Amino acid sequence: MALSGYFNKLFNDPSSCPRAASDEDIRALLHGTAYESVAFKHQLPPRFPIRGRTYFGGLPTAPADFRWPRAPDGTPYTFMAQVDCSELPDFRLRKLLPGSGVLHFFVNWEVFDGLDEAQSWPNHVVLSRGTAESWREVRPPDDLPPCYGASSASYRFPWLKHTLGTRAYPRAFARKAMTMGVVRNFAEEYPPELDSHSAVRYQEICEEEQAAELARFYGDPVVADAFAGPTDRFAARPTVQRPTTTFPAGWIDIEVFCGLFLMDLLERGIERIERGKDACGHPWPPDPAGVRAAYEDAMARANAWIERSRAAGLTSPVPEADRMAFWGWLDGMNAAAVDPITDSRCARTLNQLIWQAVRTSAQICLSASEAASSLVPAEMMGELRMEHSVLVAGNWPRRGGRHQMLGAGRDVQGAARYALEVDDILLLQLDTDWAMPWMLGDCGVLQYWISLSDLRAQRFDRVRVTLEGH
Repeated sequence: MALSGYFNKLFNDPSSCPRAASDEDIRALLHGTAYESVAFKHQLPPRFPIRGRTYFGGLPTAPADFRWPRAPDGTPYTFMAQVDCSELPDFRLRKLLPGSGVLHFFVNWEVFDGLDEAQSWPNHVVLSRGTAESWREVRPPDDLPPCYGASSASYRFPWLKHTLGTRAYPRAFARKAMTMGVVRNFAEEYPPELDSHSAVRYQEICEEEQAAELARFYGDPVVADAFAGPTDRFAARPTVQRPTTTFPAGWIDIEVFCGLFLMDLLERGIERIERGKDACGHPWPPDPAGVRAAYEDAMARANAWIERSRAAGLTSPVPEADRMAFWGWLDGMNAAAVDPITDSRCARTLNQLIWQAVRTSAQICLSASEAASSLVPAEMMGELRMEHSVLVAGNWPRRGGRHQMLGAGRDVQGAARYALEVDDILLLQLDTDWAMPWMLGDCGVLQYWISLSDLRAQRFDRVRVTLEGH
């Protein structure tokens, strides 16, 4: 066939062109190819004590003979979540999962450090069986690394970086009760047989249908209600502001603030004194010896407040006299600051650290106990609702995670596409989740993959783990 004849056949034959599809066709295609998955959502406000054997964080609940999994070099894995298979809802692929027993999910932090071979180390998932009477919370190994691993703990828990003393970085995440339900996932990639216009419409309808499906399980989107920040950030001489009517409500507020303040003094304030310049390169401070002495006094006072906090009990309420003394200390430092921008004692810096402490301690108290959760300020509840919700009406970056078992996994850097190519099944997906709080890579996702044959044989020791971020 001549070249001109080939092109005439190609462009004049309708059967050789991608077809157009109506909205009804696209919806039928979406619903016909949807994947069912078990989804998890947070309980807010939390209910104490946490009952049931399905939860995220905390420590495993398992039979007395449970053996904590370890890496080939002997390092214990970190516990992430567990699912009681007897509590799973009924759905199309339910028969693939055990009818009873508990699946415990762990992770080794070498996966986070980019060691590819660590993805296939055995026993990231352990199936426990046995009568409920013999089960108890497992004591963690003495050599269990801190959450996120020894190399990253100081970044994830910055208020403890310079104040550990007799404390240690957390070795277990906060325990959170989760509710399970069935949610359908729609394929995000449009079929290649559709024309370009239909492909665009496919993406639009896919987003609409997925949002409606998520709302059926998670509820209507939460209205954006972020915690308001300081109000005089650009004033010539800002004042130290009270973020809530009760701060510091618990001693954990003071410990977190003082830990962050010490980090700022040591890593920013002292460094600028030694450099002799501010951020713009101007000579600073005017009296280096005097400012250094003031910083050393501030560090001594911060350490004293931390010791008092730990002695009193971090989730215990702060007496009014101590609260007033704390604010008097902050106001005094701001008044003594040599300038309103560079000095670590100025209100701009103190307010930034206060607001960071409010958010951090609220998450800690919310998960600790019923008494501790009562210390969470009312002004923070709107933001906490958003952080515990998958659906938020408005632009809000810190949402609850899309956690799921089975179904189509979230594709960040290609792991989900590769799993489809090799016919692996998504056993569990743990998403970055500000309510845990979990930061998995850079707003990424931790996924547990298993082959169909291993799933049918319940060879959970052969699960492959991937971590992908942006």
